[in-house]
Amino acid sequence: MSQSLPKLRWSAVFLGMLSLSIGWGIRGNFGHEYGAMIAGALCAIAVCLFSGREDWTNRVLYFAVFGACGWAFGGSMAYMLPLGYTHSGHPPTQIYGFLTTFLTGFLWASMGGAGTAYPAVEDQQKLTQLYKPICWVLAIWAVHFFVEDHLAQWYLAVQQGAQDLTGDFRQKDPFYWLDSDWLEACLALLALCLFDLWDRRFAKVHVLVLFAAFGALAGWLVQLLLIRTGWIDPFLAALVHPQGDPNAINPATGLPFAPGDMLTNWPQVFYDIARHLGWIFGMLAGATIYFVRYGKWRSGASLLMHLTLGAILAFLIGPVLLSNLFKDVGGFRLVPPRGDNWAMCLGIFIAMLVYMLRNRLIPVAFASIVAGVVGGLGLMIAQFLKMLAIAPGSPLITDNPALRQAWAHWRSANWHSILTEQGVGLLYGLGIVLAMAMLARRVPPLHDRPGVRRWTNVFSVVFILNVLVYINLVKNVEVWTHADKSTGFRAVPELMKPPLFDVGPFSTYLWFTAIFLLITLATIILLVVHLRKPLAVVPSTWLGKGQLVYLAFLWTMVVGNFERALIGFNGQRLATEGAVFVNGLIAMLLLLCFARQPKPMPQQAATPRFGWLTAGFAIGGLAVMLLCTALFTGTIRRIYGQRHDGWGRQNLRLGPDADWRMHPILKSEQHR
Repeated sequence: MSQSLPKLRWSAVFLGMLSLSIGWGIRGNFGHEYGAMIAGALCAIAVCLFSGREDWTNRVLYFAVFGACGWAFGGSMAYMLPLGYTHSGHPPTQIYGFLTTFLTGFLWASMGGAGTAYPAVEDQQKLTQLYKPICWVLAIWAVHFFVEDHLAQWYLAVQQGAQDLTGDFRQKDPFYWLDSDWLEACLALLALCLFDLWDRRFAKVHVLVLFAAFGALAGWLVQLLLIRTGWIDPFLAALVHPQGDPNAINPATGLPFAPGDMLTNWPQVFYDIARHLGWIFGMLAGATIYFVRYGKWRSGASLLMHLTLGAILAFLIGPVLLSNLFKDVGGFRLVPPRGDNWAMCLGIFIAMLVYMLRNRLIPVAFASIVAGVVGGLGLMIAQFLKMLAIAPGSPLITDNPALRQAWAHWRSANWHSILTEQGVGLLYGLGIVLAMAMLARRVPPLHDRPGVRRWTNVFSVVFILNVLVYINLVKNVEVWTHADKSTGFRAVPELMKPPLFDVGPFSTYLWFTAIFLLITLATIILLVVHLRKPLAVVPSTWLGKGQLVYLAFLWTMVVGNFERALIGFNGQRLATEGAVFVNGLIAMLLLLCFARQPKPMPQQAATPRFGWLTAGFAIGGLAVMLLCTALFTGTIRRIYGQRHDGWGRQNLRLGPDADWRMHPILKSEQHR
């Protein structure tokens, strides 16, 4: 064997962990799926460039895209409440809190691991083909991104008159359904079906029309039969229930909650079109039968279809339908009354495992389990350390005024953001690094042919440096244009006229978007020119190209993150933005000083088996999780006893005073 297997270097471990930590710290300001993608892209590029494998380094742009997408899934989960449960002082809720903290971290990191590992394993043809259905999904989502709020406002204006959907009243949105991303999942399903029709050049589309028409007729007849026979009310009673306890006393009024003010386990739009649901669901059922019979799901669409169906089915089966059997404990829900995207993430994870097993991509499943276990334990450990760190000087523990005063500055500082955001990012990154390090020495070499679908490289760069940057930084506009409640001061006006033409004015949001469109257009032109005639500014090696993309993306987001905080900057922000900036400098030095030109991967005699290794890691991780739950709960109760430790509002999942009973989300009150 002329080449040696790649070795795991300390610089690789540190850069991978630090990259995800930086991204996670920035994610804390931007939030949700888009923010999590920052961390995923940075970490994936880092582990790729430091893998020591030439075949992986040549795919660095694919690592960035799929690493970002993998971490995006978990960004939809309501993950703060599991952490809040651990502070409660209520034994069953605390145990539940640590268990669900692990589950949340596991689901988030497991899909991050799968996304990072997928381009390290998949065949070049299948990997690049996947970009075609991805483009269809992203196109549909882009339309939804720009028209969602306008569509909801128009719908409410037609149905009920003018309504306010901004800020904390999003439950008034007719498409609000357990605060989940069900609409995005259904739009992805629609995009994949349209792609399949286009991919088959609309063959047998007339059959689709017939199936949908007969399905609509059958659905209408079924609904009519239920109404005429009087079975419709018992049928609905079995499917519909309020999201809360109608018998509970509202602590704010001393009276029972008004049943009509409570949300149910179905969206408002279903009630508004109730008389049409029969033929609509029948039509969808007919279309489903058609695609099951004739759909081909080529070019990687099968993977996306697995993930989409997994998300939708898990959501419908779990929080929506099974909740009717668990009404006395708040339903089959993880953190009621908050959102249930955890079920979608669980369905996506299961669907991912099924697809990888069916397509013999076991290393991806292995990396997912490793990253998930380390990530779940990492979130538990970070939360436990935070609870220990708030103990010194706590008025719940000591009556000594001098001791309280000595720890007063510590308790008021923003260190907890570093620990629970950037700190947990380090541990998430460790999971990715360990998983990919094991794959780097075991996965056979990839044999890519040059010039295959080069447009996917252009798409990847634009996706990371333009699309991902825009969907995060556009959130800064709201911060800049927000008026101070006491002074009315705005850092940037909401509307601005062009400097040379007497038209407008136009919103700052529109100006920001227009500038980004110009930047994106310039990026695409330069990349297209580079494909035909290499630009001197672009490095000739994939290591150099990866470094260029990493640094451009890193510092764009670091500066954008600082701009977001600049208006209200104070000493506490030094613990977040300051730490992000310093860590960015360290990451840059590591990337440029310690990266080495990769070497070809030696050909292995046989593909290593990951089955037993995966099972062993999963079982071991489960055992450690149970041990940590017992240890952490016992230690915290030893310190604080039966009391809430004073961090935030007391959140309870179980018992007569559980959040879902005493603080349900009501139509008339702000969303929490």
